Amino acid sequence: MSTVVTPGRGGAGSSLPNPLAWRRWWLGIDKNESAIAWAQTLPGQAAIHLVLIGCLALVPVLRTSHVALIAVSLVLCWALPRHRLQVVALTGAAYFLLRPFKLGPIYDYFDQTGFAAMATGVGLPGDVMLVPLGIAFLGFAAAMMWNQSRRAFGFASDRPLLFMTALGAVLTVATLAVPQDHAAFLPFWLALAFLTQSFFFLGYVLLDMRGKTPIPGHLKIGFMRPFWAGFSTPIKGPAYFNKFSAKSDVDLAVARLKGLKLIVWASILFAIWEWGFNRLIFGQLGFPRLDDLIAATAAGEGAHLGVRWGAVALDFLATVILMGAAMHAIVAAIRVAGFAIPRGMVRPLSSRTIAEFWGRYLFYFKEMLVDLFFYPAFRRYFRSNPRLRMAFATFCAAFIGNVFFDFFHALPLLAVEDPLRIWQGFYSYCVYAGILTVGIIWSQQFQRPPSPDQGWFRYDVVPRAQVITFFALLQVVDDSSAIVPIEERLRFLVGLFGVM
Repeated sequence: MSTVVTPGRGGAGSSLPNPLAWRRWWLGIDKNESAIAWAQTLPGQAAIHLVLIGCLALVPVLRTSHVALIAVSLVLCWALPRHRLQVVALTGAAYFLLRPFKLGPIYDYFDQTGFAAMATGVGLPGDVMLVPLGIAFLGFAAAMMWNQSRRAFGFASDRPLLFMTALGAVLTVATLAVPQDHAAFLPFWLALAFLTQSFFFLGYVLLDMRGKTPIPGHLKIGFMRPFWAGFSTPIKGPAYFNKFSAKSDVDLAVARLKGLKLIVWASILFAIWEWGFNRLIFGQLGFPRLDDLIAATAAGEGAHLGVRWGAVALDFLATVILMGAAMHAIVAAIRVAGFAIPRGMVRPLSSRTIAEFWGRYLFYFKEMLVDLFFYPAFRRYFRSNPRLRMAFATFCAAFIGNVFFDFFHALPLLAVEDPLRIWQGFYSYCVYAGILTVGIIWSQQFQRPPSPDQGWFRYDVVPRAQVITFFALLQVVDDSSAIVPIEERLRFLVGLFGVM
């Protein structure tokens, strides 16, 4: 029976454990031969799965129902390690049919429709009627995949994302033009809801159809909503997961140990956010949260300049920590399933340039914008001017793609909620994305990475402080809810420098 070799105690003759030795052992556990052997045993596998599922249940960054789906999926991947892609396809299809939408207000409106009433009339939940509608949309997705491989309809196969965007625009106009009590409104609205909520997942599947991924089409359909997709951002496509899928028992053990490390780190980060920020700083100490302070300032209740800067700094750190906990939890589950993918956030506070931070902070969101917006623009436009080519492709990703991602999901709400509020949120997010884009392009074109020869302070401290300050201030305008108008957010921002 394999046992895990643990580090020794500190100093000769000392009975005290050495924390640094334990830390080195823990960080290198996925390279430790005895740990890898232990992770291949039944007790080791059970322990890893229990720790992961337990941490997901105790760290409430996901809905309880989603944690249950992840648990079932992981157990199936554990029982059928050679068929993990089939498990992803099966559970992904079930997840899509049961939970096809990102936005809660879409479910709220659907519950009021005639489709939901058909189910509630016989004592069933209204969401049951989403299943046949979801099957119909999966038929549309299968048709798009078939067309991508056969090239029957040129425009839809050559420019699938543009085709779906045009389809979404037509459906949006239809939902705005047709009265809600008209018989045609609900079919238009439901088609728009399914399309907008699945656009980027389907986009990745269609892009994978162009390659030579050895994954059958019926398995790729499961990536329309894989079991780990707790957020709206897809983590790449089927080819990516096939690349990182464990090819042997040793690879699988290493992937699970990497997942174990990451879920423990996610739990630590969440504990720091919950007990350090949420309960202590914002709770017992009563330090104002940034959004509350911005709203109070807009209402004429000013705060001391030091308090405003403190709110900016604390809210930024809290956001980075919480997002890190959530992203690490998702990637940890994927790794334990047998896909040793890279982390979704890698030491963003160590970034020395704005562009580097953007890549480190939300890696898979950045990758989605690069894959779907940057590369197409980079391949097509300004090929004779390298600097303009890079700047324009970055603009397409950081501004157009960023705004499109945020706004496209909300299109179904234009017809059923206050459209003015949604447009104000769109305008507000455009300001944020515009500032971000200018910062990234400036960083790419003009910001030179510091050299160690410049000394510790100018190499390690100054550039990192500049990057952190930029993104901390940027969060002041990072909002699409329009609860506080963008003008008030900008006024708060310039007020930090004593201008207003």
